[in-house]
Amino acid sequence: MTPATKYSIKLRRKIIELQHRFYERKCLQRLKLNEGFWSTLTEYLQLSKSTGCEYSDYWILYNYVRQNKPKQILECGTGVSTIVMAYALMENEKQGNPRGHITSMEDIKEWYDHASKLMPLPLQRYVDITYSERTEYYYRIFRGVGYRDIPNREYEFVFVDGPQVRNPSDGEESFDFDYINIVMRSDIPVFGVVDQRVGTCYVLQKIFGTNKVKYDPMLALGFLGPCTKKDLSFKLGSKAFRPCIRVFGKTELNLHR
Repeated sequence: MTPATKYSIKLRRKIIELQHRFYERKCLQRLKLNEGFWSTLTEYLQLSKSTGCEYSDYWILYNYVRQNKPKQILECGTGVSTIVMAYALMENEKQGNPRGHITSMEDIKEWYDHASKLMPLPLQRYVDITYSERTEYYYRIFRGVGYRDIPNREYEFVFVDGPQVRNPSDGEESFDFDYINIVMRSDIPVFGVVDQRVGTCYVLQKIFGTNKVKYDPMLALGFLGPCTKKDLSFKLGSKAFRPCIRVFGKTELNLHR
């Protein structure tokens, strides 16, 4: 790596950090405007052992649920984000919308027990915290980790913040597989957000394409969808790579449908 390249990387990182700090402050201000939400959030943060997400994550999740009003949400990894989305569902119902529901998966028994006890009473009707061990899944040449016992529901939105991505069999790092499992068995388009898991976003881009999986470096979030079963129907043969073959220059192999 040349000195110029190293400098360019540092400069990009610094610009992204400054952008992120500005957006964090903006999101914090927006969240504080909702006094009921802010009171519930800060009380939970004081009681919880969770490190939580960032305020920008909270705002994006809250805003998505308020605007899109999903009826079934899958959350991979229970935490403060559970409270954020549940509160948004409660506000949706108060405005006359159908009651939404969160299935929140957790593979660490200690945290599952802790989070179950801390769930605020007004939000309990919107959340089902489910304990499940991790297991390995395969799709074509890709191996990932996901929850073993996700309830079979018609999820419209998936938030990926778990489980830990090391494969149980050999400890090698892989990616979060659950979004693929949901899309495979869904009869409706599925949207999602991936929190900071760049490796997971990379693999999902290879499978679904960059039009369906967009990574935002300023937010450190991946935005997924709408993805359907048809997006998983490609055949992994030499023909799938033909459009990216170059006569001159370097050829970067990517899947094409």
